[in-house]
Amino acid sequence: MRIKKRNGKRILSVTIKRILDECPDTSHLGEYSDRQKSRFSIDRAHREDCASLEANHCEVLGKLERILGHVMAWRTECANDANNTDWESLDDASDILAGLQEDVQACDCGGDRISSREYRYFNPSFNYITKSDEPADGLTPDEVRKYVREDYDRMESLNAGHWCYIGIRADAEIGIGDVANYPAQFDVTHHTITSGGLWGIESDSNRSYFDEIAQEQLAELKTQLQALGFSARAISQAFKPENIKEENE
Repeated sequence: MRIKKRNGKRILSVTIKRILDECPDTSHLGEYSDRQKSRFSIDRAHREDCASLEANHCEVLGKLERILGHVMAWRTECANDANNTDWESLDDASDILAGLQEDVQACDCGGDRISSREYRYFNPSFNYITKSDEPADGLTPDEVRKYVREDYDRMESLNAGHWCYIGIRADAEIGIGDVANYPAQFDVTHHTITSGGLWGIESDSNRSYFDEIAQEQLAELKTQLQALGFSARAISQAFKPENIKEENE
C-alpha cells in the first residue's frame, strides 16, 4: 500500500547571526589620504608632540609674527627718517625673529614614522568641521583636534584588528513537504528566510545594544513568516528564547 505524503510547512529553526561586515563605511571617522585636506588633519609622519605640527607651534609662532610686525613697522619709520640709524639694528632683529620662526616649526621627531606604502595624512570627517574648515557647532580648535585624534586612534585600532564591524540578521530555516514526519522523513525541501539585517555595528558595543538589534531583526522575521502563512502558534513556539540559536560567521 502506498503511503500518502502529508504536505505542509514547518519552521525548523530560528537563528540570530553575527556576520563580519567586510565592506564597512568608516567615513564617519575620517579617511586616510596622501593629501592634507584640513588644518585639523593628522600628519602620521610625525609624533603627536612634534614641533612641526601646527597645533604645537601656532601659539609661539603667532607671538613671533606679532613682534616681527612691530619691528618691521619701526624699520619703515626709520627708512623715512634720514637721521635715524636704528634701521641696522632693526634689520638684525628681523633676521633673528625670522630664524626663530623657522626653529619653532622645525621637526624634532625625525619625521619618518610611516613607510612609503602608507598614507601620510588622516583627514577628519565633517562631524567637527565645516566645509570651510572651521570648527563646527561652537567647538573650539582644541576640541576639534581632540575629537579627530580620538577618531584616528579608533581607526588605527580597527586596522590593528582590535575590533571590527559586523551585521546582525535573523534567519529561519523552514521545511516544506512531509514535515509531519521530519526529521525521520527526509522528503522535505529546505528554505531560509532572513530579516533585512543591520550592518555597520561595532563589535565591541554593549551586549544590551546587540540584544536590542537582535529583537528588531526577530520582529522583522516574524512579519515575513506571517506573510508566508505560518500561524501565530507556530511562530510563537519557534521564537521561544530557548529555541533561538546564535551563530557567528
